[in-house]
Amino acid sequence: MTLLAVAADPELDLPANVRVRRPWRSAWLAALAVWSTSVVVHLAVSALAWLTYRGNGPAPDLWSIALSWNGWDAGHYVRIAENGYHLGPGFRAFFPLYPMLIHVLDPLLPGGGVVSALVVAHAAAFGALAVLYRLADYEFGPRVAQRAAWYLAAFPMGFFLFLGYNESLFLLLMVGALYAGRRGHWWLAGTLGALSSATRLFGVLLIAPLAVEYLRQAGWRPGRIRPDVLGLALVPLGVAGYSLYCLVELGNPLQFSVAQDQWGRRYTFPGEAWLISVRQVAGHGPLDKATLGAVLEAGTILIAVVLLILCVKGPFKFRPDQRYLVAQAGTTLVMLMSTEVGGRSMQSSARYAMEAVAIFLVLARMGANQMADRAILMTGAALQAVFLVVFMAGTFLVA
Repeated sequence: MTLLAVAADPELDLPANVRVRRPWRSAWLAALAVWSTSVVVHLAVSALAWLTYRGNGPAPDLWSIALSWNGWDAGHYVRIAENGYHLGPGFRAFFPLYPMLIHVLDPLLPGGGVVSALVVAHAAAFGALAVLYRLADYEFGPRVAQRAAWYLAAFPMGFFLFLGYNESLFLLLMVGALYAGRRGHWWLAGTLGALSSATRLFGVLLIAPLAVEYLRQAGWRPGRIRPDVLGLALVPLGVAGYSLYCLVELGNPLQFSVAQDQWGRRYTFPGEAWLISVRQVAGHGPLDKATLGAVLEAGTILIAVVLLILCVKGPFKFRPDQRYLVAQAGTTLVMLMSTEVGGRSMQSSARYAMEAVAIFLVLARMGANQMADRAILMTGAALQAVFLVVFMAGTFLVA
């Protein structure tokens, strides 16, 4: 097959030695289109959302809408950025990089920590979309990359990328680490991995897919391992740094783990938390909050698992050299299916599923069929609008 043929059909998997001129320019332009569209849609939904939970009450001002975007965990991050970790034991469960960035920007921007949190989240979301596009383009070509970026933004929980949460920052760093490792830039991959583990504890899981890709590039021969393998050792440094802070300031290097007890979080046998979530439906009506919560969390993870299976079996399976993507998504989903939160098992797993990058890549390959593409976008966007309204109403179903 000639290079001309490949260019004429970007649906084809592109070999690693095929390069597109100015690839990052395409990534930034695609990210700009997706980000700007998402912002307009979120503003439109938010402007009308108050009608559903305020009824005939007075219309809110724009500041009230901004505050409603910073509900639940977002408020905790802002309080940590403004006051530090001495607010209470539960706050220490939230890792420091995101509130540190809020703290740095706060003096430079009007509106206090709320505005700074949104600026950091939006900047990170823009970067995450661009890096995801670049990774997908490198692996599968530009059309798949375009769809992957749109599908991420249209994911039912995709609005969390644009709220005062650390979702977009973590996704940016995690996907950046995977892409850097794929290109053989191991010190950069390790540095981004360290920053991801300073954003969320699950960042340390990047060691697994990065190790898989490193060994593949070394031909699975220990004798071909180079000194840059030490870049992988950087990944846990984010957690190590936070642990050192906890020891010096709070007296316990595992204070962030102890803080999880305040939220009723525990780790189970792999898959047990998913079964507990399903069992929590028993005794509740079909529209009860417990039922809806279980369907949302367990159902999202089940769909993600099915998509992960399609990454290794069937017409959309990934190439052998792309196993690192399967390893990353598999590790993420296993941990989500093994994390229980008191009162509602697997709470927030539906938004954490966004971290399983492979599911968006396999969806993007399926989206080559126009009917599948339209169905994915319409379903995702419609559910996202509903869940955004539910979130802004302060209902703990989505948090």
